[in-house]
Amino acid sequence: MKVAENRNKKHQEETFLDAFFSSFRKKDNAITDIAPYKRTTKEGYLIDEEDNYQAFLKVKTTDLVSLNPDDLNRIIHQLTDICRIYTENLKILALTYSTETTEQQMYWKSKINKYRRIISSNTGNVQRYETMLKLALDNFRRVSWVEDNLSELTFFMVVYGKNEKEINTRVRDVLRLGGKQFSLKQVDEKNIEKVVFRLTNMNTDL
Repeated sequence: MKVAENRNKKHQEETFLDAFFSSFRKKDNAITDIAPYKRTTKEGYLIDEEDNYQAFLKVKTTDLVSLNPDDLNRIIHQLTDICRIYTENLKILALTYSTETTEQQMYWKSKINKYRRIISSNTGNVQRYETMLKLALDNFRRVSWVEDNLSELTFFMVVYGKNEKEINTRVRDVLRLGGKQFSLKQVDEKNIEKVVFRLTNMNTDL
């Protein structure tokens, strides 16, 4: 009888300790709890945990400070019209990305290789191409530094729909209302993954 009581008491202590320490243990969360999206489609739509559709329309970055008053007012009125005429759910999202200079880097790298080939072949004005090579190297270092050290603020308009047919219609509506003024472009399947990564890793560099 004494042994049974001791075993029962020990079991109760272990149960209490398990319950107590469970609150401190790291638990694995479902992916839909961390990022509430189940999958993407080939059209670049996000499908959330309730099977609703989302489309991200990227807004072309504009330096509002440098605009003259007429151009600035035109942009303000255009955004006001979108919010007034488009009555469905619409979210404006701002995310910070590292500045993308891949194309510029490729351009200057090709120039560097070209000038080096010309200089090594000793054809043409070598001194002229040495100057051009120096300029190309400086520009390559500059655009590389920009990508490594500077970030840019990117804006998106997020459109919602219950199914693919509805999201297609609503994307067309928003593009019709502001596509030209804001140079709206739907984010494709490849780049929407980067957007989701940024949404769920706000403090991580891309």
